[in-house]
Amino acid sequence: MLNKPEITVIIEDKESYNLLPESQSVQIISLPDLKNIDFLKNIFICTSLTGLKAVSDIVRTANDKHHLRGLFIRENIDAIWLPQLFKRANLRTLRNTLVYRDFTLPTRVINAWIWGAQEHLIATALVIEESLLISRCDFDELEIPFASMPALQRIPLEERENFIIAEDGSYIHWPVVDIHLDIAAFLSVIEPAAKQKFAAIKLKHDQIFGQAIASLRKQHQLRQSDIIGVSERQVRRIEQGEGTKVETLNLFAQAHKMELNDYLDAVAQLIDNTSVDLDSFTHPNIPEIDDLFKLMGTENPVEVIEKKVNSEYISREECN
Repeated sequence: MLNKPEITVIIEDKESYNLLPESQSVQIISLPDLKNIDFLKNIFICTSLTGLKAVSDIVRTANDKHHLRGLFIRENIDAIWLPQLFKRANLRTLRNTLVYRDFTLPTRVINAWIWGAQEHLIATALVIEESLLISRCDFDELEIPFASMPALQRIPLEERENFIIAEDGSYIHWPVVDIHLDIAAFLSVIEPAAKQKFAAIKLKHDQIFGQAIASLRKQHQLRQSDIIGVSERQVRRIEQGEGTKVETLNLFAQAHKMELNDYLDAVAQLIDNTSVDLDSFTHPNIPEIDDLFKLMGTENPVEVIEKKVNSEYISREECN
């Protein structure tokens, strides 16, 4: 939620107009004049496969100016035609291109950007041979060999592709073996040098996020016990910086008589008043990552990711 960007969604595919997330941080427009691209920030383009040619000039211009964040292409005809349709539009395939069949994927990614959590949430995933290929909501890709993680090794070969991505992208779940893994777990394996920084950023982020949630609750003159569906103890823990899920935040929004995105916008506005640069955050009292795992009751981050209490997913940051 920190450093929340302003977002522009350009619509060619009219079917997507009413299905995209609504937020004060997002402006949704039809095909703009090319001369206005300079004034648009964090551009996402929603088109159909057959509409690629109609947006080709906008895609090229926005990409050349480094304003294009994502190109979403709805598969309204067989995706086997994708190379030919890119050629017809005189476009090259971009790193930040996602092809989809329903609107879950673009909604997930745009919401991640609204919340400023695009680096921490999963857009989509695919099993390729002996690896899991993950596309994050910032369009970076992670490739994790199944042999590299004890949790992944426990998934039967025939069940590897039978996973569910959380609606908000916070984790991947294999129901048969009841394993939940998030970006933090995958990064702890493939980028060991980044683990301490990641842990420090998440700790600070959750603390500031919790403070903003508490401030908004008090502004609405609500007690911790007024969040229906969330125990007072859990509300207290979230406000103290333990982290939470979108499903739980939706209950907070309902208690405030707000839609989820409006609630998150209000929380973000409070966060914006806290000038903290998370990317450069360091703290002399943050322990080494191995010590963090010990404090959390395990030296294995994957085991923490898999813990469940009352059937609720608990990520590593929620266990702190």
